[in-house]
Amino acid sequence: MVNKVALLIGVSEYEPDLNPLPGSVKDVDAMQRVLVNPEMGGFAEINITVLKNPQRQEMENAIYRLYADRQRDDLVLFYFSGHGIKDERGNLYLSTRITRKENGKLVKPSAVAASFLHECINDCRSQRQVIILDCCFSGAIAQGMSVRDGGIVNVQEQLGGKGRAILTSSTSTQYSFAEEGAELSIYTRYLVEGIETGAADHDADGWISVDGLHDYASTKVQKASPAMTPKFYPVEEGYKINLARAPVGDHKLMYRRKVEEMALNKQGKISLINRTALEVLRHSLNLSSEEADAIEADVLQPYAIREQKLQRYQQALSEEIERQNPLSEDNWNDLEGLQQALKLRDEDVAPIKELFQNKNPASIEPEVFPENENFPIEPTSHSAATVLQGNPSESPYSRWKLMAFGLVSVALGIAINQIWLNQSQFPESIYTINSARDSKDSFTDEVPEKDVPSGTFKYGLSTTWATIRGTVDTEIQKAFPKFILKYVDFPLDKTGSFTSIEKLSDNSIAFAQYSYPLTEQQQKKFKEIPIANDGVAIAVNPELNVTKLTLEQLKGIYTGQIINWIQVGGPDLKIKPLSRNEAGGTVKFFKEKVLGDREYSFSPQLVKKVQTTTLGLREVYKQKGSIYFASAPEILGQCDVKPLWVGKDANYLVPPYQKSNEEKISKCPENPNSFYKANVDAFSDQSYPLTRKLYVVVKLDGSKDQKAGEAYAKLLLTRKGQNLIEAAGFGRIGK
Repeated sequence: MVNKVALLIGVSEYEPDLNPLPGSVKDVDAMQRVLVNPEMGGFAEINITVLKNPQRQEMENAIYRLYADRQRDDLVLFYFSGHGIKDERGNLYLSTRITRKENGKLVKPSAVAASFLHECINDCRSQRQVIILDCCFSGAIAQGMSVRDGGIVNVQEQLGGKGRAILTSSTSTQYSFAEEGAELSIYTRYLVEGIETGAADHDADGWISVDGLHDYASTKVQKASPAMTPKFYPVEEGYKINLARAPVGDHKLMYRRKVEEMALNKQGKISLINRTALEVLRHSLNLSSEEADAIEADVLQPYAIREQKLQRYQQALSEEIERQNPLSEDNWNDLEGLQQALKLRDEDVAPIKELFQNKNPASIEPEVFPENENFPIEPTSHSAATVLQGNPSESPYSRWKLMAFGLVSVALGIAINQIWLNQSQFPESIYTINSARDSKDSFTDEVPEKDVPSGTFKYGLSTTWATIRGTVDTEIQKAFPKFILKYVDFPLDKTGSFTSIEKLSDNSIAFAQYSYPLTEQQQKKFKEIPIANDGVAIAVNPELNVTKLTLEQLKGIYTGQIINWIQVGGPDLKIKPLSRNEAGGTVKFFKEKVLGDREYSFSPQLVKKVQTTTLGLREVYKQKGSIYFASAPEILGQCDVKPLWVGKDANYLVPPYQKSNEEKISKCPENPNSFYKANVDAFSDQSYPLTRKLYVVVKLDGSKDQKAGEAYAKLLLTRKGQNLIEAAGFGRIGK
């Protein structure tokens, strides 16, 4: 009888000499999940051995048992996620829980030699052996990454043989990274995805072979991290090994393959013609728009990750040139280190370098890719809210590559906000913004350097603060270069104000950016410092014949009492309410202010949850009956949605925006609201009905972190800080 057996090892915990890799044990869980699934791997659960953070002897015993007493046709799988280490002779070792180094050299009895693994493999009778190593063989420490140990080794020479296929996460001279905040390592994530979705069945024969799995994972990894090159070492018959089943005729898989093909040909962009073709395919396959959206977001995510990395590199280069031009050798060395940390190749960053050569950085326009057409883009947690205006007749969908994790150009955010700062005065009205602020104000006029601590301070997590992080924080860094602010990325479903308290408590961050008042219990450990007023705007489709809503009407819409736009003076069209996840302060504020109960639970049959504001605005654009709420700077300025006037009652209605001049409006004639700016005066005096405060939250423990948070808040409350906050679309607290 043919058996399928596997040994899955993940090592996350290490001695102090080696960096912990939290994702490794999660990698093992993910691999086990797809292997035991009878419709995928088809491995019997009893035939899979899982080791998490094992000792050396335990690991060697398990390896021996895996390969002993096997038959010729048995499928034998060995998977390892953890540090790969070499000795001074270049021999490969797999790390264990007790692996350590002394004087920079590996203590060999603390790790498992690849030679031992090789002996066990060679003694095995199986002619269908698969070895998957999610570890690297060259090491460096990069900021924001957990880097697996290094050295140059010949994997094929040390582990190769007849009937054997070896898959590795990188070449013998590359890094294999586990990015902070990610559940799985980059490589394992796409291995699992290839099996779980069936997308790795490259010839659509119903089987996922090891070479097909490698091709899929390798392509995905290189889109997200171009400098990382997974390798496949087929030896003799090894490449013919089938590892898992794939569904045949599955409609979701058919749609995914078409999206994969289009994305590959267009570097992650979906053209107008391809968009139309996908819509036709979706209908023919009877897929819902939600199913199709999820597939597209999944497929295009690696492209979005790569784009974010390029934008982060461009931002760093731009800021460095502003400080010093021409750059010194040390500057270029630092940039090379950043390039390695971002896993970008020389050819990836070459166009960015060329863009800045012999140019004044202030005059450089951020790169706008030709098919990034007329659609709202989500600000990242690092950046300012931005708008890329295009021809309204162009496709609104080709920015899909930036949507999965809510990604946007940091450099673009700063440039757009700078444009806002330099715009001409708006027409006089009761909502006129007083923009005649003193541009010569300086942080140091009000906050002496001695009051700002030196060091690196992690912070986050409210998404509402994105525009402030992209504008004000950049200026703070220029004024106080020793006060280093590092925004901490977390998974989207764990990003929001309410996650901040948890992260403050476990010291993951030094201070928090918050969009909701602290509870009495929280105030015993933390202090809130108000720094701005924010207006929550309501967005609908620009073609919807509705311009205003009262708070009572909003309540009716989100509780199911009002289900058709005709009930509020609009067309005979079903209302489709949307909301973000519960981790954010915006949702809690909306529930409390509009529904009267912050703990109110939206009916899943009535209110559709979206993961990011980008997806929410995209849904509003696609579905004429949709309605969505978010911080005003995230909504205003978008050509594809319309913000509504909001009132406590029908006699007191206030817009969240102020209209720009007619010349600018003519650039986007189908929706003039795209040139409205935030009604910051109405936010400041709280005459706009959906106004709330934004806070810096600090610990009450007398620590350096507390001093850093208080200094940050103090800087935001200076005249210069308030000017920049207002320019970012928020109301002033004072000054």
